[in-house]
Amino acid sequence: MPLPEEVVSHLEDLARWGFTSRWVDLQRDLWILVFATHPGRATMLFHDQADILAGPKLRQLFLGYDHAYDLGADDPRLDDLALRIAEANRERYGSDELPGLDADSEIPALIQGTVNASSPAWERLDSLIRAHLNA
Repeated sequence: MPLPEEVVSHLEDLARWGFTSRWVDLQRDLWILVFATHPGRATMLFHDQADILAGPKLRQLFLGYDHAYDLGADDPRLDDLALRIAEANRERYGSDELPGLDADSEIPALIQGTVNASSPAWERLDSLIRAHLNA
């Protein structure tokens, strides 16, 4: 399934901003999945993420997430990164639900499961972020 041109352009920006090819490929594959399964919500979700990454402060958090891939799951830098990501989420969206797909969709769990399975550090980072958001 071809992606909208604005998504393709965004993926090119990711590479230019210093994201790894692994991250860019993962984002491409995940956007294909979201646009194929939730076309009514995909554009809104994409615009939200593109807006987040347009600002250097939040982009640094995503770059940190990307570059944490090779860290050990017990690396203390993950704790600080998770806290900063959770705080940025609260600041952007409040303490209520984050924007996402329909509550009955299995896609978010599939996406996060795929991301977590690729790196022990990413799995721990996800766990730490969720703990901070639920605190």
